Amino acid sequence: MVDSPQEILKDTTPGYCDVQSFVPVAGGYAGHCTCGAWDVVTPTQEEAHALAVEHTLEITRRELAKRAAEA
Repeated sequence: MVDSPQEILKDTTPGYCDVQSFVPVAGGYAGHCTCGAWDVVTPTQEEAHALAVEHTLEITRRELAKRAAEA
């Protein structure tokens, strides 16, 4: 492997959403993204994971559209 895991993440998520986490809290799971634009509390870990994926895809779509407009 030539690239470090951080470089792979930046290529995949344009450097905005490097890491999402979800941890148990009273009432479910708290989710957070390192971009600072995503914080949720969900009843299940599966729901937090699904929302994390949705968030990352939306940010990636925006970045790709921005790059296309600049090209």
